[in-house]
Amino acid sequence: MHVQVNNMEIDLDKGSSIEDAIKKANAPYSDDCVMTLIEGKEELESLINKYSIKTTHGTVIIEIMDDNPLVDVWRSQYKEFMNKQIRWTTSNEVSIGPIKTELKPSDEEYSYHRWDVLLSLSGFSNEATHIIFLKNNYKSVFSVPEGTDGVFAKVIGGKRTVTKITDDDEIISIEPIIERKHVIKTAKKIDLSTKLSEGNQLFTYLEVKADDEAPLSFEHFLKVIEDGKIHVDYESESFIGSYLLKGLEKESEKITKRNKATVTVRNRGKSVGNIYLYREDRVSSDMHNTLGYITKGIELLDTTKVNDKILVKTIPEKISTISLTQIEAENYLKEHDIVHIRDGLTSDGDIIVAQDPRYTLDIVEKKELKTLGVKSEEIIHIELYDDASPNSVWYFKKITGLLDGDIGHLQVKLAIKDMDIIMFKEMNREAKGLIPEKTTEDMIKAYEVCVSNTACKNVGNIGIRFKDNNDFGPTGESLKSTNIIGHVIFGQENLKNFKEGDTVYVTTKKSS
Repeated sequence: MHVQVNNMEIDLDKGSSIEDAIKKANAPYSDDCVMTLIEGKEELESLINKYSIKTTHGTVIIEIMDDNPLVDVWRSQYKEFMNKQIRWTTSNEVSIGPIKTELKPSDEEYSYHRWDVLLSLSGFSNEATHIIFLKNNYKSVFSVPEGTDGVFAKVIGGKRTVTKITDDDEIISIEPIIERKHVIKTAKKIDLSTKLSEGNQLFTYLEVKADDEAPLSFEHFLKVIEDGKIHVDYESESFIGSYLLKGLEKESEKITKRNKATVTVRNRGKSVGNIYLYREDRVSSDMHNTLGYITKGIELLDTTKVNDKILVKTIPEKISTISLTQIEAENYLKEHDIVHIRDGLTSDGDIIVAQDPRYTLDIVEKKELKTLGVKSEEIIHIELYDDASPNSVWYFKKITGLLDGDIGHLQVKLAIKDMDIIMFKEMNREAKGLIPEKTTEDMIKAYEVCVSNTACKNVGNIGIRFKDNNDFGPTGESLKSTNIIGHVIFGQENLKNFKEGDTVYVTTKKSS
């Protein structure tokens, strides 16, 4: 039997399962991500009632009529009108064709309305079947099929195009408009053991192609799907949303109409940083950067629900050398045909903490990457308490760059060796609302990472003590004013060597 897996047609034995199809097609798959199975192309198209007719002068949208005997003729033969010239135009009508049908003509006169779409057998011959778009209300004999007035659809979009088409135009394509409601009606609950039938269509992942004019926004998206999956936090009729990096500001970049299959990131407002994937068309908004377009698997978007995960592949894939050694980066970049330039410390074992260009699309365009290396002991490894101090951890990640990078950095504000304390430069604007979270009444332990909260005046100060203290946090605030957000797991002794003004690199990746 013939089935499709992510639009690739394969042959399977009767009784084969979804698991068999995935293996045969070598399709991307993850057991914690949703899949969509559609009964078949014919079943799907039987539900469709709108078609997009693309001409050399613009696009016309028609909606076919329910329970009309001519609809079956249209559905079975509409592709034959593709690449046809506009046969004639008058002040009242536009004609496309001809094609041959099995219809029989009549000589009855009927009254018609503006924007009616009908089938006409010109010259009373079924070998000269045309589509007629009507521009005005009027009566006429169009030699329509017997027993009908010939009308099977209405123009609902592109009316101006109909009025402007000339005899020099032609039909480029005719495509059924697949709406979410159609996919939902033909989709079914499935798992790997589900048996497949002839004509089934299976979708296991989304493919998102970057917009080349949105390097910053696309990189933000790559961070959201760092594990290769997107988590659905919200859904509506027209889009789904993923809010993993809500609050992370983005500059305005490329603004476009948010058509179906467009992917955007909110660039300002309280939802800044949110990712949106569109099920239906929406108007453009200067609060949304367009970052890319879904090129495969849009059907998954139609059936997914809140808390689902969707497997995602991107074009291009993310290119990052951060946290690699210089030699690892050289080998990695060689596989991508990218010239590697070492900067900073350049020995094979030195760790990369920054790259230039920073963003994947810029790297792909330039085909060259400069990597900044430092000694491994200059990088401090931290375990963060995301659950116990979520707001303070977010603040720490944001100001260090760990929200959208593997290695962040802090600038030393004070390093007091006699007091065994190091403090880092804060960002007061980002620190608003840091309420008490994980605090202690007993003791701040050595190498715990702390942030001062709203129980004190100086909110957002960050510090680390090198010795236990029962009275004050490392920022000099009381214990109740000190949120504990994590602890240093590697590089404790190296912290003592930093002085005021130094840059300290931090990562949440554990030392090997």
